[in-house]
Amino acid sequence: MENKKLTKLYDKIFKEGSNNFFTFNVFEESLLLLGMLKSWQNLEILEIGCGEGKLASMMSYAGAKSIDAVDYSEEAINLCKDNIKIKNVNYIYGNYKKLEKKYDVVVMQGVLEHMDKPFEELKYILDNMLKSDGCIVTSSPSFLNPRGYVWMTLQTLFDVPMSLTDLHFLCPFDFEQFCEKNNCFLELKSGYQDWGSGDGLIKDFNKRLRNALRDADMDNTKVDKLLSWLSKSTSYFNQDEHSGAIVSYKIGSKK
Repeated sequence: MENKKLTKLYDKIFKEGSNNFFTFNVFEESLLLLGMLKSWQNLEILEIGCGEGKLASMMSYAGAKSIDAVDYSEEAINLCKDNIKIKNVNYIYGNYKKLEKKYDVVVMQGVLEHMDKPFEELKYILDNMLKSDGCIVTSSPSFLNPRGYVWMTLQTLFDVPMSLTDLHFLCPFDFEQFCEKNNCFLELKSGYQDWGSGDGLIKDFNKRLRNALRDADMDNTKVDKLLSWLSKSTSYFNQDEHSGAIVSYKIGSKK
């Protein structure tokens, strides 16, 4: 699947209600992103993949000077314009590369993993969309946890996709490699520890794992057995700053 083929899917998701599609509320992820900067006061911000506009409104209330919120789903932008009317937030339907402006911060919440070539996009943003002292604040699912080990085993060995939308499976080591290659600084922080190795993992897999195996015409009658084992074993997993199911990153050029 390619990124452009996801457009119709996301239009459908937003039209039918995103709460019916996503397992977990993204509010905690938004807070994780907001916590990557000491202050959002008076910043000019570009948000790529703004969805329904909730993060844009949070950045506005955090003190941002202006926000250009872009999404390639026309349905999402229409929802933003209908439901969230804030003077300093400009909702834009289309490609962010058409904007002829540089920003203090470019923000992406759960967006990079849906792009065809995520690190080429990161490089483009660094070279073309940031002011001289600007930075990127972004978040993506990470798989350095029991949830990820199961997911990546199914994905890589048996071609069983557990997501209809993720094109890539990004982890901290991918961002570390990118930043080393491009002379960038990197700060990161993970969240959703429970989703990676706790009760949230069991809740997620109780639905996602059964559906994925069913859709791949594989036996899913033993899922309960695996979930029972996982529920006992995850308490022995040592959580750390990298092990959350979502990781947020702050990236910028070194001076």
